[in-house]
Amino acid sequence: MKRAFFMTTALILAASTAHAGGGHTGGHGDMMAIGMPGSAEAATRTISITMTESEDGEMLFEPGVLEFAAGETVRFEFLNAGELEHEFVMDTSESVAEHKALMEKFPEMEHDEANAVRLQPGESGEIVWTFANAGTFEFACLIPGHYESGMHGALAVAPADAPGEEVLSGTFTKGVVKKIDAKTGKVTIDHEDLVDLGMPGMTMVFHMAEPEMLQHVTEGGEIRFVAARVNGKLTVTRLQ
Repeated sequence: MKRAFFMTTALILAASTAHAGGGHTGGHGDMMAIGMPGSAEAATRTISITMTESEDGEMLFEPGVLEFAAGETVRFEFLNAGELEHEFVMDTSESVAEHKALMEKFPEMEHDEANAVRLQPGESGEIVWTFANAGTFEFACLIPGHYESGMHGALAVAPADAPGEEVLSGTFTKGVVKKIDAKTGKVTIDHEDLVDLGMPGMTMVFHMAEPEMLQHVTEGGEIRFVAARVNGKLTVTRLQ
């Protein structure tokens, strides 16, 4: 009986250690749906990402939307400019949701995968990544409470066979501009169903991802646009 007890205890401890050590996304060299670790020498550009908090309690990634092309290798440079610990994890939305639930159950867990980095205030970090497959993915901070405070965004990977085309980051929706507030960079749009966000057609206020986008809309004008949640706010990310 003692031998059986010790064997069972050892198995439980081994499983617990493997679980608590991160590794629930895959090993450092494993291919994932979003891609795999890349070589620094192959990186074609560098993206700087800042983690921070706002005075009104929001937690933010800047920029809040990321766009790439399949086959592209990118160097991410991170800076935690906030006063709290933050992390960056990129994966499919389904995997992000699973990991978020796991972090809520085991808040002491820390990600230890090549697609993630965790930083104390003032720290910096780096990820070099090759995006293998086209699709819409997500990046987020999964420390409990941070996602709900706005710390997540869309990551779009366009097909590799579309050279010269702008990276796609969602489904275009038809709408009519009802009001423009140039001071705040907001527009009120009477729109059709927002497929990507699962929202029915209605009239809502949106932020514009870039101030220059206001130059391409007029009150009463019809537009086709892509909307996403950027740092917890409904935002127009593309216009046609």
